[in-house]
Amino acid sequence: MKKSLLVSAAALALAAATLVAPATVFAEDNGPAVGQSTAEFEVTAGGDTDTNPGGDNGTGDNANLWLVKAPDLNFGKATVADIIAGKTLTYTTVDGKTANSKQITDPKPDPAENNEGKLQVSDLRGNGAGWTLSAAITPFTADGATSPLNGTLNLKLTNLKADNVTATAIADQNSVELTTDNSAKTLWTATTDQGQGNTSADVDASTSLTINPNAQAKAAVYDATITWTLSSTITAG
Repeated sequence: MKKSLLVSAAALALAAATLVAPATVFAEDNGPAVGQSTAEFEVTAGGDTDTNPGGDNGTGDNANLWLVKAPDLNFGKATVADIIAGKTLTYTTVDGKTANSKQITDPKPDPAENNEGKLQVSDLRGNGAGWTLSAAITPFTADGATSPLNGTLNLKLTNLKADNVTATAIADQNSVELTTDNSAKTLWTATTDQGQGNTSADVDASTSLTINPNAQAKAAVYDATITWTLSSTITAG
């Protein structure tokens, strides 16, 4: 009887082991099914007709690089004696107010002028090429005046707003001195992978125009042309 019981106990142990072992293997193989798919969308350069910024834009690969706004600058009035003495003239907004909002009556603004005093660039190319903005100014001339007036425009900007330009990088470029020989000077530079979106600033009240002494000045309205050039830092594509 004792031997029979021992054999029966061994048989039971073997049977139990047989039942447990397959259960353990089955549990290890019973994980979740895993698969992968994709989600995607495409980003294209520019905007639609409702969101394109307007202004002057480039061509070809740079068709979505925009000089949105370039400010007209008004320096109020000066006398003949002021010009002979080489006076420094104070910037006034084109809408007929000085930078500290005191009303002036003359000269009256041209309705076609940009009276916002704002400079704005928009880069919607999506290529990370970066860009530079430079400016140049011609001598001041007037109808009936045989001698142009020359001098230095000290352009300063404030209220910088930039979607994708390192603030310190552009902040250090917010002033430039332009002599009236039409020589271009760089004002803003957005390096590679910067400058996308809008970059804008206002003309600061400290902007000034110093006229070289000239005894041949006429009583007339003198105008100069400022050329703003916005170009890609590197060739796209």
